[in-house]
Amino acid sequence: MIAALMLAMAPQAQAQDAPYRISPGDELSVTYPYNPELNLTGPVGPDGRFVVPMVGNLPVAGQTLDDVAADISARLRSGGIVADARPVVSIRTYGAVVYVGGEVRTPGAVKMTQAVDPLQAVISAGGLLETARTRKVVIIHRAPDGTITQRVADLRAYAHHGQGTGIVLQSQDIVFVPRSSIAEADLWVDQHLNKLIPFSKSLNYSLGAGSVISR
Repeated sequence: MIAALMLAMAPQAQAQDAPYRISPGDELSVTYPYNPELNLTGPVGPDGRFVVPMVGNLPVAGQTLDDVAADISARLRSGGIVADARPVVSIRTYGAVVYVGGEVRTPGAVKMTQAVDPLQAVISAGGLLETARTRKVVIIHRAPDGTITQRVADLRAYAHHGQGTGIVLQSQDIVFVPRSSIAEADLWVDQHLNKLIPFSKSLNYSLGAGSVISR
């Protein structure tokens, strides 16, 4: 069942709705349709700032691409440099990582090469295990002020009905795939019964006359 779900998910995994927010380590490209001489590319520094000639160091971490484009345009206009620059800001390479844990084949850090949603992150982590609870995948996000928020994504609905998760992962987000209720029950039985019963599962019954039946 899980294998079929993964096959259904792969072609539909599209990041959507919530915009990606820039992270330190990303490399940005800024192009000006009417002033190509100002075009540039460069990294976002560890402090979250991006250097734009004739504008200065811009605090871009946590901002959307549209936010940064609007800020650059406003600064060029207010500085009397370009009245209507209309810059286009895009990400040339992603420097962010997200962490995928729980019931996936290869848990750990996943480097972002594009804006990704929870489905894409799970696929990058090797896919789901048979024990995964696909309807309640938890996304944990820590805001710059330290506030932690949690959201739940239904990957099964996404795969079978085209209902998007509406979540674009941000740098350092955690995607946690919990165990299914059946897997939890199996684990409980194993921990509380199979490992605690003080006798072997193989029982020998002596029927006399040297005959023994094993079960």
